[in-house]
Formats: sequence, structure tokens, C-alpha cells
Amino acid sequence: MKNLKDSKEELPNFINNHPFIKKNKIQARIYQQMIVANALKTNTLCVLGTGLGKTAIATLTIAGILHKKGGKALIIAPSRPLVEQHFESLKKFLNVPEDEILILNGKVQPLKRQELWENGRIFISTPQVVENDIIATRLNPNDFSILVADEAHHSTGNHSYTFVGNVFREKTHVLGLTASPGSNIERILEVCENLGIEHVEIRTEDDLDVKQYIAKAKLKPKRVDLPDEYTEALKLLKKSLNERLKVLKENNVIYTINVNKTDLLILNKKIMMMDDKNKFQLLKINSEAIKIDYLIETLETQGKDAFLNYYDKLASQNTKSAKEIYRDKDIKKIVNSINETDIEHPKLDTLLDVVSEAVAQKEKVIVFAQYRDTVSKIVESLKEQDIEALMFVGQSNKDGKGMSQKEQSKAIAKFKSDIDVLVSTSVSEEGMDISAVNYVVFYEPVPSEIRFIQRRGRVMRGEGGEVIILIAKGTRDEGYYRAAIAKEKSMKNILKDMQKTLNEKLCEIKKLKNDQLSEIGQCKIDSLDNFEKIKEYKENENIEKTVIIDEKEESKPKYLDLMNVVESKNKKNEKNKIKNNNENKNNKDKYDVEEEKNIIKLDKLSNNNPKMATIIVDTRERGVGRYFLDKANVEFKTLEIGDYILSDRVAIERKTADDFESSIIDKRLFKQLGDLKKYEKPLLIIEGDEFYRLNKNAITGMILSIMVDYGIPIVFTKNVQETVDILVRIAEREQLKEKRPIAIRYGKRPMSTKERQKFLVEGLPDVGPVMAENLLMKFDTVEDVFTASERELMTVEGVGEITAKSIRKVITNKFNKPEYSK
Repeated sequence: MKNLKDSKEELPNFINNHPFIKKNKIQARIYQQMIVANALKTNTLCVLGTGLGKTAIATLTIAGILHKKGGKALIIAPSRPLVEQHFESLKKFLNVPEDEILILNGKVQPLKRQELWENGRIFISTPQVVENDIIATRLNPNDFSILVADEAHHSTGNHSYTFVGNVFREKTHVLGLTASPGSNIERILEVCENLGIEHVEIRTEDDLDVKQYIAKAKLKPKRVDLPDEYTEALKLLKKSLNERLKVLKENNVIYTINVNKTDLLILNKKIMMMDDKNKFQLLKINSEAIKIDYLIETLETQGKDAFLNYYDKLASQNTKSAKEIYRDKDIKKIVNSINETDIEHPKLDTLLDVVSEAVAQKEKVIVFAQYRDTVSKIVESLKEQDIEALMFVGQSNKDGKGMSQKEQSKAIAKFKSDIDVLVSTSVSEEGMDISAVNYVVFYEPVPSEIRFIQRRGRVMRGEGGEVIILIAKGTRDEGYYRAAIAKEKSMKNILKDMQKTLNEKLCEIKKLKNDQLSEIGQCKIDSLDNFEKIKEYKENENIEKTVIIDEKEESKPKYLDLMNVVESKNKKNEKNKIKNNNENKNNKDKYDVEEEKNIIKLDKLSNNNPKMATIIVDTRERGVGRYFLDKANVEFKTLEIGDYILSDRVAIERKTADDFESSIIDKRLFKQLGDLKKYEKPLLIIEGDEFYRLNKNAITGMILSIMVDYGIPIVFTKNVQETVDILVRIAEREQLKEKRPIAIRYGKRPMSTKERQKFLVEGLPDVGPVMAENLLMKFDTVEDVFTASERELMTVEGVGEITAKSIRKVITNKFNKPEYSK
């Protein structure tokens, strides 16, 4: 007889009595089986710490549901690497033919996906793919008996998780899984509502039935002093920031200059609501303050390279605030002083020491950093120390940098085999079973308790280890670290009582919906009964403290038999059926009506409904696609022209108010409108009326120009639902009433020589359509425009000294010259 805590290797007692589970693969843990027992009875949200076996719970629940109900199973996860991880786990644990377990992603052709949905049995996919296939009627939710939502805390707001949950919750059994739900009960209730959850199971590392399986992580903050050069530069940057904050305070935008980045980010809306003729100037000043604050953050928490790279990016941003910061003489002096120094952020040396020591001990290390620039710098510095390290970042951003999900999967596999160090952004925080490591390094603290727990959880998957957090003294690092610790402590305190509170609230909500308030008391009794069962197992010293390892069956611990839990539930149901036969006869009639409705819905999903119009939606508008469900047939395609095609003659471009402003500023709009005119009946929809960046006259002038100069009608809508209603009505009028076909016009209208000339000149700084025409009228050819001197350029109407200098700089500067150089 040996104590569990003394020897974790003697824990294995496997679940070997289920036909759907492979033998000697899933360890029999009491707390997991108690959770699964409830998950098999009702839709359940499982909140379980990292490394405590959410995958095992998902597998056991799927096995139980499929064994008793048949049908199909679906797991949704937020990323392809996580999808692949579940795929490998199910193949490892489930005793079903491997060809019945399928990954469905966007790389699989839609028609092939439809075939797989029809013929497969167990599916793993991202919620976005599932959403698209529901909208396009390639997937029928009625075929499924269980939905598992991994990282279920995403099921809020407008996320694809929410859409999928809302569609599946009335049709299938649902299991939600998360390690970090946050500490807001209302937010967790929103998750429960969207997934149809009726019961919540919560376990923390402090619960008695969990403690023995937890690998503790030791937190070790390491503080570093900033060099004098950085301190002096930060002092000057803060002075520039305070100058702008004082202007905002004097204009009653803020009441104190002691504000943080979050405060500044939400100020734009407040400024736009002000009745002040200077509000656009105040918006510009606030935007400058945000950019300076970001410069401060990158220098004090990241280092020289990240700081200079961000300043460099300001040069290419086509906004007045970015140009103002880039041209500011005081800031330019600070940038030049940092550029001339060879001093790196002291965190880097500390990190190199920590990683070198760990690698020398044959340990694997995961390093987390907030920014990709910092990740690149760390990997480069480690390689200089002859330490091979892998970069792990998200997918390509607007700069074209990043890793595809295929590359991410390869990197994970490589780290598990022959590479000792992984340097990652936040992309690896969530869910991914990257590897069991004993060292995790935070290059900077994160203020979110969820992200803090997820990062630290990389250590708690293994034998336990150290979490080293690098902190620059006297910077926001200190505040972020304190905030994360305090929030996590608060979350743990709330979670202790949350399970009972949530379950009572969920019971009340359920009974109110069903108008059966009399059953609330029974729900509480059931909940208390469950707690008594858990207490009974905890008090059993043979289970809590020791496990007898013996070949004889009778000496094995009596773990909860999940098969019997399900059986007893079914037997109970049979008894209830006999007892309440007369009552159920009436209910059966209602059930048959509901079944009839489901059959109608199934027909709707199986094929395009001929009674509904078809709308072709651009793939970039997928988020809007969900609103067409049961209103129109939808096909997603990559459109060269427009966002929606409603017939052979009607194409529509949709712009939110914010996107409308952006497309005016970056000049996309003019080209899009020109292309849209290839259709006989083009239409522009502008959604919303909150314009922040351009003044009223500029917006009005552009609207008039679109209607008069381009001849394109404009429809204004309040929100996306109103936009969808208009699109459906037009599509119905075109296709069902006018009997017009739907057709995509591929190939954009070829530009004339004059249009190409204007397009080239419009690419110059601060040059719009009118100024481009003025320049060409003056110089006659593009070549002469490009070779004109500053003085010659200034003879053209609208071209001032600053614009002329900017044009000449773009034309004459060497491509490889650093923007931040003197």
C-alpha cells in the first residue's frame, strides 16, 4: 500500500469496461467520472484547471452519448492546431474505426465537406467552418446527438461559438469545457444561455478530490533595473504625453492626467458626443496620446527593437496623428538617442541566463512574449548563444508576418521531439497541449487573470515547475503583475461558491422558461444530492489517500461505473414512462408536432429551399452570413466585385460607418465604386451613423459624389439585421418576382490609360483624385509628375510645402534606408 501523493506513477487504474473506450488508455479519476455522470444526464459546463483532463471528460461523455443514443458527435475548438490535437486524442482514446473520426476545415472543398458531414460519425472543426456550413445548408444539426464546445468561454457576444451553440442547443446534448471562465457570473450565465447549459461543474486545484493530480507551479518574479538611457528617454516621452493629456483635461475630455491606455482608447466616443467645434482636433490629440503611450510601453517593457519598429510603422500610417508623432522634433530626438545606443533591455540578458541554465539541465522551456517583434528578437538572441529555439506566433497579419496553422502544427511536433525552447505570443496560451515543461518564462506580466492562468498552466501539465516572470522596476510591469495576482485570487474565491450559485440560477431560469416553478426545490435537492455523493467519496480514505495495486479484481478501488450511471438513468426513465403513461400520451402528441417541424427544418437544411432567394456572400462577410439563416439560401464565394450578389444585375457593397471612413481615407472606396458599376444595378449600403474621423462636410460631400458622380444609390441602415432584411427583400424581388437569374461577374473592369495614370499618381502621399488630376493637367505625364521638383510641385493648386516634400521623399528615398535614422 502506497500513498498517492508519494507516487503518482501508481495512480493508473483505467476505465476498461466501456465498449467505446480503448483499454488502458483513460485513467479512472473519481472527480472526472462524477463530472461525466452529470454531463450524461444534462447539458453541462465543465470548468476545470489546465492539465486536469478536460479531454478525458469530453471523450467519456461522447462515448456515453453515442453508445446510448447513436447519431453523430461534433467537437468545436477555436484553432486548427487545437482541432488536430482533439483529433489525435480521440483516435488514441475512442474504440471506433479511425476513418469515422474526421477533421473538417476550410481547406476541404465545400461539396466534399457536405459529403463528409453526411457520411461521417465524429467530427472536429472550428466554429467558423461549422457556422458557414449551417448557413449554406451543408450540415444538418438534427443528425447530431452531442456537441462539445472546447474553450467554451468564447460563447459570448457575436462569436461563431454563440451562433453554433444557439443552433445546436435545442437539438443535441451539449458539453462545454473551459479552464478559465473569468470571475463574472453574468458572463458565465451568458455562456450557459448560448450553449443551452443546465448544470455547471467546477473544480479548482484546491479541491480535495483534485489536489493529488495537480502539479504545482512556483511563481518567481525577477525584477530588473532599466538603464539610464531608457529612463531618460521615458522621462521625455512621458513629458510629451502629459502635454497632450493637459489639453484634453483643459477641454473637459478627462478630469485627471493620471489615465491609462484603456481610458484613452474609449475616449473617442465621448469626444464625438461633445458639442464642441474643436472635437476633431481633440480626437487627433487623443490619438497622438495613445501612440505615445504605446511608444512608452514598448520601450519600458520590450526594448529597443520593438520601440524603433513601432516608430518606423508610424511613417507608413496615413493619419494626421501618426504623421504628427513621426514629425515631432522632441520625439525624433528621443528616437535617435535610442537608435544610437547599443544597450538592450535588461530583461533579455536575464531571460538568456534563465533559459541557458534550464537547457543545461536538459529541461524544456516555453517563453511567452506579448509582441512578435520581441519574439523574433528573443529567438535571434538565443541562437547567438547556440540555443536552438522555435518561434510560435499567430497567422499572418497585415504586414504579412506570421505562421500558417500548418506551420504551427509542425512547430508543436518539433518542440515535442528535438527542440528545447519555444518562444511564443499569446497564440499558445489557450488549450493547446504543447508539451509538459518544467520552466515557463513570461517576458512581461499580463494583467488578465485568464491569460495569466493559461500561461502558467503550461507548467501544471507536467510534474510541476517554475514560472519566471520578468518585471522592469518602476514600470507598468509592476502594476500588471499585481493586477493578475489579485484577479486570480478573486476568481478562486468566487469559484468556490459559484457552482452552487450558478446551478440554482440555471434551475430557476430553466423552470421559468418551462413555467414549472414548482420544480425549483427538486433542482436544489438534486444539486445537494450530488454534493453529498462527492463528499462521500472524499471522506472515503481508501480512495482519497491510498490505492491498492493488486492483480485481484476485488482489491481494485470501486470507481464509479459510468455505464451503470447511464443505465440507471434509462431505467428510471422507463419507470417514469409507465407511471405517467396517461400524462405522456398528451405530451407525445406535442412531441410529434415538434418532430414534424424538425423534418421541415431538415428538408430546409438538406437542399436550397426553392421558396427562398439565394444570396452570394463574399467570404470576407462571413460574420453577416449567420443572419440569413431561415431567410435566404446562402453561398459563400470570394467575390472580386461587391460584397453581395442578388441577381445578374444587382451587386451590393456594404460599409459600416467606420469602414466607410477608412475606405475614404485609404482611397479604396473610389476603386470599389468603379468596379461596382460593372453591374447594371449597383447599390451601396452604409450601416450605422457614428462617424468619428472625418467631419460632417467631408462625409456629406462624399455621399453626394457617390450618388451624383458615380450614379450609385445609397441605402442607410441602423444595424446588420436591418441590412440583411433589405438584402433579402431585394433578392426576393429580383429572383422570385422578376425571375432573374443570379450571376457573378468575374474580372474587374479594365482601366483606361487615363485611369491608370490617375491611379499611379493617387498613390503619392496626401494625393486624392482631385489633386491627382490637377498634377496630371499641369505636368501632362506621370513621368513629369514624378520628376518635378518641390518648387514645381508647389505651383499646382492644393500642393503645399509639406505635401511637396512628402512626395519627393517617397520618390527619392532609398528603400532600405531605416525610417528612424537621422
